[in-house]
Amino acid sequence: MQTAASKASGSASSAWAPLRSGAFRAVWLMTLAVNIGNWMQTVGAQWLVVGAPQADVLIALQQAAGMLPMLLVAVPAGVMADILDRRRLIIGVHLCTMAICAGLTMVTLDGAVHPGVLLAMQFALGVSVALSVPALGALTPDLVPGSQLTQASALGSISMNVSRAIGPAIAGLLIPRLGPASVFAADGLAVAMFIAVMLRLRPTHRPATRRPERFAAGLRAGARYVRHAPVVQRIMLHALLFLLPASALWALLPMFASRHLHLSVSGYGILLAALGIGAVLGALVQPRLRAALCGRRIALAAGATYVCVILVLACVQQPIVVAAALVPAGIAWVVALAHVNAEVQNVLPAWVRARGLAVYQVVIFGGQGVGALAWGFCSSQIGTRWTFAAAAGCLAAGVWAAWHRPLHDTTRMSHHPAAMWPEHPAVEVEPHPDAGPVLVVCKYQVAKADEDAFVAAMHDVGRSRQRTGANDWRLSRPLGTAGEFVETYALLSWDEHQRHIHDRNTTWEKSLQDRAASLAAGPPRVERFVAPGAPSAQVDRDGSGTAEPADGVRALDLVSATG
Repeated sequence: MQTAASKASGSASSAWAPLRSGAFRAVWLMTLAVNIGNWMQTVGAQWLVVGAPQADVLIALQQAAGMLPMLLVAVPAGVMADILDRRRLIIGVHLCTMAICAGLTMVTLDGAVHPGVLLAMQFALGVSVALSVPALGALTPDLVPGSQLTQASALGSISMNVSRAIGPAIAGLLIPRLGPASVFAADGLAVAMFIAVMLRLRPTHRPATRRPERFAAGLRAGARYVRHAPVVQRIMLHALLFLLPASALWALLPMFASRHLHLSVSGYGILLAALGIGAVLGALVQPRLRAALCGRRIALAAGATYVCVILVLACVQQPIVVAAALVPAGIAWVVALAHVNAEVQNVLPAWVRARGLAVYQVVIFGGQGVGALAWGFCSSQIGTRWTFAAAAGCLAAGVWAAWHRPLHDTTRMSHHPAAMWPEHPAVEVEPHPDAGPVLVVCKYQVAKADEDAFVAAMHDVGRSRQRTGANDWRLSRPLGTAGEFVETYALLSWDEHQRHIHDRNTTWEKSLQDRAASLAAGPPRVERFVAPGAPSAQVDRDGSGTAEPADGVRALDLVSATG
């Protein structure tokens, strides 16, 4: 029995364990095919304008057009992934993607591809990616056991980096022989195969404990969490400090390969393949680096390596040397982003993970898009080599800033669900989920010697309350009452109040509340009030309820409770 358990444990901990699930394996392979197709069409689109006037700006605009949609639709897409059928959403988005690829193929075959049309289609493809990424990420727990989610995430990273190595190389072979239209058609074919797999997919749906959040409420909840989570904000700042200057390499590499290294599309594909090979190596060595070095040193090593590579590109004109230098650049790129990606995934609780990751995607893709646009314009003014030098200087400054303001220690931040303190008593008349706003009043008695420590602890509690749904949080002292403190905050609806109590608290949030409670003389006295005139649901003894309108004053009295 012990041997069988050991084998099962080893199987579950294997990096390839999720691929034993037929559904996950099919989705992963088709996602790999779509990623390869995306890189192929990227190379084809860039090569169509590499000889045009102001090509520096046009290529930068193409990259920005593909990434900037994340700024517009990633967060709404994260909310949609929580409230809609994810499988149908993914299928609908990819049908639109297939139509765009077909349009690109036909326009290219006609031989009159206007840069404006190309930019518009790149933007449309970027929108489809922004809509599908959160839904695909949220679908993964329905395809693999919870114990294999970490390995499934790592396999997703490997898929992205393998496609970065293979896609440009295939494009470099197809474009000289069959023309750019061939890579657009290949991308459309990969998307069609992905749709076929999704049509056959029947993921296991997990029953919801309450009704899905409304779109507007879910959007506000995600934004509120990030706004009041300094740990998440620091992670995203570190990502931007790296991405904004590091995106210069990706933005300027096509022009650098054509004008300075005098390479054909095949040579450019080899350079991208070198970056991709480095990225795959980075994905493989990254776990060992995390085991051997602290996160601060990993970020320093990756940033310093990337600075050196950009300086090599600014000074060297030999293609072999450039290709060799791009391998460590790929390693550094993946190691740096994997570091912040692991941090943001570890720090986000399950109830807001899709929306938090959507905001993170805004930072990742938006940072690359804005950086590509800025460095493209800079290259058109001062030249590619001087732009590389400027980017290296900016990245070095960012590495220095990240070293002196490192990420917060998240090792003690457990995000397992936890009950909120104090326990809120049940009410005789359950308000309608849309009733509100709801006012919560907590009264504390604190010894004089503990008042300063209590106030400091309550400010942490206030941020916790606001992360989990509260608005207008305040801590005040009644005049003439020694040692008494009053905490007040509001929630937009009774449904939001229930989520605040039952669904959104974690072990970490509770530890902040417990610390403040330990400084008070016993648990607080809690009162809740709902706005008058709201509908309510009468709760019967057997637990069932029927909605009925309630008198405003009666609702106010019955929902007010003391704990």
